[in-house]
Amino acid sequence: MSTPAGEPALGPEDLTMLDELADAIVARGLATPALFFIESMRPLTFVGSQLMIVLRPMVVLMWSGRRWDQVQRVLEVRGSTEQLARRLEARM
Repeated sequence: MSTPAGEPALGPEDLTMLDELADAIVARGLATPALFFIESMRPLTFVGSQLMIVLRPMVVLMWSGRRWDQVQRVLEVRGSTEQLARRLEARM
């Protein structure tokens, strides 16, 4: 699946993960700080996704490797943070 620009698009399971993440953030009352963080760090999302690859061996000891890989893959896609921000705004 690709966007017209040739970049990979998010699949249904990725969109579901973004919905779950937005629900969890809003449930904790962190929507506003999360939106501020997302907007300020948007230019660095790809770098962050690459850092997640480096940290994976340590993180999977405590967290699901499958979920970590999914988050990392979503962050690589341009516009994914915008989709998360829209989901957060819709729940506020």
